[in-house]
Amino acid sequence: MRPSSAPHRVLVIGAVGRAGAAVLRERLGRVDAAPVTVLCTRAFAHLPRGLGHAVVDGDGWRAGLPHVAPSDEVVVVLDARRHAREAVFWRPERAALVPLMQALHARGVRRLELVHGPGHTPNAAERAAVQALGYGAREAGVRPPSPRPREATTGGWLERLAAWMLRTLIDTLYALGMRPPR
Repeated sequence: MRPSSAPHRVLVIGAVGRAGAAVLRERLGRVDAAPVTVLCTRAFAHLPRGLGHAVVDGDGWRAGLPHVAPSDEVVVVLDARRHAREAVFWRPERAALVPLMQALHARGVRRLELVHGPGHTPNAAERAAVQALGYGAREAGVRPPSPRPREATTGGWLERLAAWMLRTLIDTLYALGMRPPR
């Protein structure tokens, strides 16, 4: 069993397409960014600061499991490759998504987020598996909506000023790639 002081790391599986790019930009652009590791099929010669890689030997979804630690925060990306160069990023087959998540849960991973691009929404079985395992899912780049203008205009001037300041702060945090506290 690993000690609880194991370093926090973000492991990205399937960093392809617009969703994969959005996840990497979001995770590497944070002020308090944890180290990010992507699973790939071959080694990179040069990587941006904060980004590491782990080479997966094999094609099946089980091939990626040795690179996962229970302390990792795992992000699984569902999207299509946009360019041939994205073939370097290892990703499991879509049919293996549920068994992969179950195996990660069995290995002790408790923080997993399923991020999908437009048109790659998880089906009912995948959504049920995500919820049953206690994991989260979202569309890449989607953030909570801002308050509607008519809601922001109600109340006195002090209340409207406070609402404007909060909206500005939240928009700034998202622009910097950080999530506001919940």
